[in-house]
Amino acid sequence: MLDNKIINKTMELSDFKSDQSREIIAELGDLIKNLQGRGLKISSWAGYFELTGAKNSNEVLNRGFNYKPLEEAVDDINFPWFLYWEIVWVVINASFQKGQKVLDMGGSSSLFSYYLASKGLNVTTIDMQRNLVENANLVAQEMKWQLTNYVMDMREIKFKTMFDHITSICVFEHIPMYERIEINKEISKLLVPGGRFSITFDYRNPSGLAKINSPSDVDEQFVKPSGLNLRGNANFHDTEQNYLLHPFFHPKASLKYKFWNVRHGHFGIREFLKTKQDNDYTFGALFQKKN
Repeated sequence: MLDNKIINKTMELSDFKSDQSREIIAELGDLIKNLQGRGLKISSWAGYFELTGAKNSNEVLNRGFNYKPLEEAVDDINFPWFLYWEIVWVVINASFQKGQKVLDMGGSSSLFSYYLASKGLNVTTIDMQRNLVENANLVAQEMKWQLTNYVMDMREIKFKTMFDHITSICVFEHIPMYERIEINKEISKLLVPGGRFSITFDYRNPSGLAKINSPSDVDEQFVKPSGLNLRGNANFHDTEQNYLLHPFFHPKASLKYKFWNVRHGHFGIREFLKTKQDNDYTFGALFQKKN
C-alpha cells in the first residue's frame, strides 16, 4: 500500500533540512572535487560543460532574483542549489539500492548519473549529445564505474533489458507535449515488476513549449499515459514558491536572445518587450511505480 507522504511536489529550500539531505550534499561535493581533481568533466545544470558564470549570461539570469548558493556549494557556477535539490529529492525518495539497474534518460555526463554510479548502481544513460555520451564513457572507464552511455533519442528507446529504475532530470519540458506523452506510454515496458519511474521537470515555466503548469497537467502528461501507480501523495502539490526566472523576462536579457525565443515559439512577439521583477517558475518531482 502506498503511503501519503508528500513527495510529488515542487521544490523548497526547507527540503534540505534533513540529515539525509545534508549527507547527500556532502557526498556530491566530494564527488565534484574528486572528478575535477582528476581532470574529468561533468555536465553543468544547463546541459553542457564549463559555464562562464558571466553576470549577464542566460544561465545566471535564469537563477532569478535574490539567488543565494548553498553554503556547502563546491562549484556553484556549474551546480546551483536547484540541481542539488533535484538530485537530493530523487535519491531520497526513489530508494535506490546498490546493484540495481537504472536507465537515466537525457543524463549523460550529468552529476546525477555519476552520483548513482559512484554508489554502486548499474547505470545506463541515453542522450542526444554525442560529446556528452563519449565523455561519460571515458569517465566511466577512468572511475571503473558500471556506467554505460548511448547516443539515443528518448522517443526511440531500444533496449532488450529491463530496469529497476528509470529516471530523468529536467528533460521532459524540452520535448513537445504530444511526444512526452508518447514516451510516458512506453515507460512501463522497460520497468521490471515493482520498478520505479522518478523524474524532475520545470513547473510553471512560462515558455509556450513547456506547458507543465498545474497538477492536472502533471496527471495528463505523466501519470495517466504511463499507467503506473503514484507513490506518496496522489495529487501533485504546488508549494507556490518560485525560485527561477525565465531569462526572456529578465530586464538584462539581450535582444538577440529574445528574438531567438520568439522565432522558436517560446514566446509571442507581443511579449517581446515584457519584463518581470519577480521569479516566475520552479522545479517539480514525480514518483511512480509499476505493479
